[in-house]
Amino acid sequence: MDTPTRRRLLAALSATAATALSGCSSDDGAGTETPTQTPTGTPTATRTPTATEERTTSEEETVDPAALRTEARELTVALADGEFERVSDALTDEAAEVLTPERLEGAWQQATGDRGTFRAIANVTHAENDDGTHVVLVGATFEGGVLNFRWGFDASGEPNSLFIQPPQGEYSPPEYVDQSAFEETELTLPSPACDLGATLSLPTGDDPVPGVVLVHGSGPNDRDVTIGPNKVFRDLAHGLATRGYAVLRYDKRTYACDVSVTDDVTIDDVTVDDAVTAVERLREEERVSAVHVAGHSQGGLAAPRIARCADADGMALLAGPAGKLWELLPMQNRHIFGLDGEISDAEQRRIDDIAAQVERISNGNFSEDEDVLGYDGSFWASLRAYDQTAVAADLDIPTIVQQGERDFQVPPSDIEDWKAAIGDRGTYHSYPSLDHLLFAGSGPSSLAKYYEPNNVDVDVVADLDAWLAAQ
Repeated sequence: MDTPTRRRLLAALSATAATALSGCSSDDGAGTETPTQTPTGTPTATRTPTATEERTTSEEETVDPAALRTEARELTVALADGEFERVSDALTDEAAEVLTPERLEGAWQQATGDRGTFRAIANVTHAENDDGTHVVLVGATFEGGVLNFRWGFDASGEPNSLFIQPPQGEYSPPEYVDQSAFEETELTLPSPACDLGATLSLPTGDDPVPGVVLVHGSGPNDRDVTIGPNKVFRDLAHGLATRGYAVLRYDKRTYACDVSVTDDVTIDDVTVDDAVTAVERLREEERVSAVHVAGHSQGGLAAPRIARCADADGMALLAGPAGKLWELLPMQNRHIFGLDGEISDAEQRRIDDIAAQVERISNGNFSEDEDVLGYDGSFWASLRAYDQTAVAADLDIPTIVQQGERDFQVPPSDIEDWKAAIGDRGTYHSYPSLDHLLFAGSGPSSLAKYYEPNNVDVDVVADLDAWLAAQ
């Protein structure tokens, strides 16, 4: 169903009764976008909600905001689990007459159809209105985006409305970009599954310039690494091109082609091979004097392998994990589940299950033709056979490591492991205010914050510029 048709249908639903509205994809940055994250080692959330407690509240009693947050959270997960009848039954009688299980199912499918699998509850906030009613906003993350579930509660604390809305905002280029300083050309990179679209940002003029290939993290990322209103790789490409570097970025194979990490794939299939092709293509540019690989997240993990295979002149590791990718998953999920101040029994069971699957991978107790933690066994087998720090230690090329200290997906301490492996050949930068996407902020980082309008921090681009200029 096309977007205008979907909007008309949802508007009609809202007009019938102003108790439910489901947002849908559009061109405002809230459509089928790709999280970095989905992150390194895609986090997976609980899909088993606990029972919603029934409350009886007299006029004299005070509604407990914590109880409302818990109920809104559980109702959201119940929707994700397909328990539409249960959600309808939990609503007030008037709301339930309109929000039937069938309508809830239709709204859910239309709102989430282009966002992929439900992952986690990112945050839950409560506000009380002047009339004594309540609103609880639940931010839910999906494989390809974020949605806000706005639950309304009457003065007695009973749920009586639901609005499903995409996050607001649209992309704005950072101030450090000068569009007149470079030109862009559309290219195509050959790949076994399909041709990959690519963009070359080339500084104006005729002088030779160093080149950089940007390599994505996990997830089906486009060439810009679009996450909600943000475009991580466009920021980097335009920031570096403004400063005099040729930058090639391209659509990832799992984004452009009919390829998934649940297929029989390895780290070479989904990351390394296409990056090597990109390096070779950039070398064909007459003005490009040297080619460096800049990998973000999982792309940083793969960067030493890419640099070795492509004989790159240098590499940049942007929030690249130094340890085993799968071992990060329990840590990531504990952080995600704990952001709202509580980890439910169901969430703890999910964390324990993830830890058990992680142990299976560590012990090699899986077959290459089974799916484990959302990836094909062949993918985990290829990572078990690869030690990125050992490969990096054997490379005789300059390296820069850049790591945010608010990163909950890759431990900030990993920069010390890279130092131990690379030594004096490396340049190291740790940024106190930056998260996994290299966005500046404060407080605990979260998946939901990735979808708030932001840009790659200027210090990241400036430090890359200084490092490249020194080569």
